[in-house]
Amino acid sequence: MPELPELELLESALSEYVVGRKVIAVVIDPKRSFLLRYPADRFGPDLTGRVFASVRRLGKFVRFTFEARPDALFVHPMLGGRFAYCSRAAPPLAATCFTFQLSGGTDLRFLDSSQMARVYLTTEPALDIPTYAEMGPDALDPDLTYDAFSARIAKHRGELKSLLRNQAVVAGIGNAYSDEILWHARLNPQRRLSTLSLEDRHALYDSMRSVLSTSVAIARDRYARKLHPLHKQDRSFMNIHLKGQAKGKTSCPRCGHRISVIHARGAETYFCRGCQK
Repeated sequence: MPELPELELLESALSEYVVGRKVIAVVIDPKRSFLLRYPADRFGPDLTGRVFASVRRLGKFVRFTFEARPDALFVHPMLGGRFAYCSRAAPPLAATCFTFQLSGGTDLRFLDSSQMARVYLTTEPALDIPTYAEMGPDALDPDLTYDAFSARIAKHRGELKSLLRNQAVVAGIGNAYSDEILWHARLNPQRRLSTLSLEDRHALYDSMRSVLSTSVAIARDRYARKLHPLHKQDRSFMNIHLKGQAKGKTSCPRCGHRISVIHARGAETYFCRGCQK
């Protein structure tokens, strides 16, 4: 699932590619039109002729605004949603949901192999998009100081991993980066907030900011060096997440202990019992 670092890359890359471009036509795959939370027969006509004004990441959403228009397009990629920017002559890409044919002979294509993404065209996202109004501050918001973070998590009674993934607490973190943050902080994902010392709480906050900031820079650098296309997700640089798949033989890069994997609620949690306490 795309999370804050990948979506930051999308914001910067798509801003460069599409801002100022005009939508010449919109092509929708009718088999995937159910992803649109907007009448499919109006989606193309209502967007054709518009000029992109901005691209922004908001939590796990990507928001596109248009010149001289009050509404905006919100895309929640969910598990498998990806964007591809390419020449109109490029071969078809599997799982393409819709394509914006842009001025200059290029396409912006949205793909979703899992068919779980949601797409909204609205002037009132807080009313039309479930959970949007409850979304907390961005995990990298400059105003989210340690004190503000501490106040937001104070009433949380669940495990640390569910705290980090709760978009109403802080926005932008999902399954993969919560693993990385907790590994960096040396905290067991199954611990509860009430068990943390003041030092642990500072470590959790500092690791959240450090891991996400570093990962944003890495994602941008690897894409700039053409190590992967925009619609391919690269997390090979991660320290712990997905590192316990080799029949339990993968070791923690910090202490050498075997990496543990827990399967729960359709997600996998990777952590080290040796150095995450």
